Amino acid sequence: MQISITLTNKEIIFLERMINEMNSYKQEQLSIEDAIHECIKMATYEESEEAI
Repeated sequence: MQISITLTNKEIIFLERMINEMNSYKQEQLSIEDAIHECIKMATYEESEEAI
């Protein structure tokens, strides 16, 4: 499934900083899409933690 979203400049800067941090300890180059997927994984994990 493909979804188009509009991001604010602030959100793009956040994702770019996240990418730079993640790229510093991973061998591969991550994209903004990868960073968004990572944010969703973190949010999903936090949500399930709160349910316990």
